[in-house]
Amino acid sequence: MKRTLVTLALLSLTTMSHASQVANAWYFGHWSCVIDHRAAQMVWEVVDDPQTSCNGNICSSSSGVAVKGWFKDGNGPWVKLINRSTSGTDLRFTYTGDSTRWFLRFDPNTQVANGNTMWRGNTYPLNCAKGKG
Repeated sequence: MKRTLVTLALLSLTTMSHASQVANAWYFGHWSCVIDHRAAQMVWEVVDDPQTSCNGNICSSSSGVAVKGWFKDGNGPWVKLINRSTSGTDLRFTYTGDSTRWFLRFDPNTQVANGNTMWRGNTYPLNCAKGKG
């Protein structure tokens, strides 16, 4: 009986996911950006994302991870980035400040990502380099 409980406990531990176990993507980390000639910052992180669901008095919890992004224009507030999608070195996401889609294409040789933002139907340049600004 004791061996069975130990085995079940070990199996439970090995199926848990943690942010530190997720493979790295090129856009993870801190970025110094320029948005339409203004200084800005962008951050993409993998965070622990536990989930709990209940049905009446019975609840279950599971571990998991999520990729979260934020963008800060100048001295403004941090704004969430959502709906992330990637294809190779292309990154598309939604800036929740005005719910517009933004785009970046990463050049691994220069470690710089160039792309554009949208505002009122117009595109504006967005350039980001690895490192905290």
